[in-house]
Amino acid sequence: MFLLKRDGIYHLEYFDVQENRTRRISTKQRAKRDALKFLSDFESNFKTKKVCNHISLEDFENKYSGHVKSNLSNKYYLNVKLSFRQLIEHTGNVPISKLSYPLFDKFFTDTFSRTKQGAVTYYRILKSAFNKAVRWEYLTENPITKIKLPKIPQNHPSFLSEIELQSILSKENNQLLKDIYIFAFNTGMRITEIVYLKWNQISLDERVIRVMNTDEFNTKGKQERIIPMNEKVFGILQKSIAKIIDIQKANYVFQKNGRKFNSEYLSKAFKAAVRKSEKENVIDSKIHFHDLRHSFASNLAQKGVSLYVIKELLGHTDIKTTMIYAHLRPENLRNAVELLN
Repeated sequence: MFLLKRDGIYHLEYFDVQENRTRRISTKQRAKRDALKFLSDFESNFKTKKVCNHISLEDFENKYSGHVKSNLSNKYYLNVKLSFRQLIEHTGNVPISKLSYPLFDKFFTDTFSRTKQGAVTYYRILKSAFNKAVRWEYLTENPITKIKLPKIPQNHPSFLSEIELQSILSKENNQLLKDIYIFAFNTGMRITEIVYLKWNQISLDERVIRVMNTDEFNTKGKQERIIPMNEKVFGILQKSIAKIIDIQKANYVFQKNGRKFNSEYLSKAFKAAVRKSEKENVIDSKIHFHDLRHSFASNLAQKGVSLYVIKELLGHTDIKTTMIYAHLRPENLRNAVELLN
């Protein structure tokens, strides 16, 4: 290691054995005394610097996705697999120690030009993955943390009114599917939470639903919560349990021929009913099953329910996520302005 001075600034030059190349960094110091102190501190840190374990991108992906599958939701696991597949197609199966800032920057820039939302999803997932790589001592730092994606304008989520929901229900002939749509609209539960909902999570006496992690399903972020039932939800569950002879054999609340529903099937069935309503110029064709969850939150916000209460009902880990519904409470803005009167 040695110091050299250029344009009045001292620089440190050394050979990086791990990367097999000479590196130069600025000490940002003009005085030699300060530069020498920088050199002394750098040498001390360099000697104690961790030697990282080597692992290829594919091997790391397999280890990380296995960790995710055991601890997080299946949907997140599938997104992890997709994100790594896109990255490997771009970089090849290189050692993860070779994944530099410029390489990641090009990957995200190219992806953003094709799909803005895709780039955001890959960024969040891969950033979390490579934070884990640092903790597992495969990297000394996460190069993705230096990257800033362009911001995407946030659109307000779509939601349905009670009348609009009735229009969709009128286009659905299957009563069980109608009940599921009403249930989602009045609980704010995610489609996978509804699909995996079991009777041992239901208390008709207390009139509550417990959204829990089970052996075959984890909620998003593993956040468990309790959702009180309103009369419509209570009526649906009371009607369903009356048809069950042996509740132990009929674990799933919503089932078809003894089997739980498929999320994709429910999503497509709901979309088909939406399209039928769209033909009558009643419903926006962009409405999806997940918007029933948004509708639950949006309708509560419009009725003046605290965003912190909505956060707990939805199972959000951060109030910032719930703040997308803040615009539905114009009385807050009106009350603020009226303070000037």
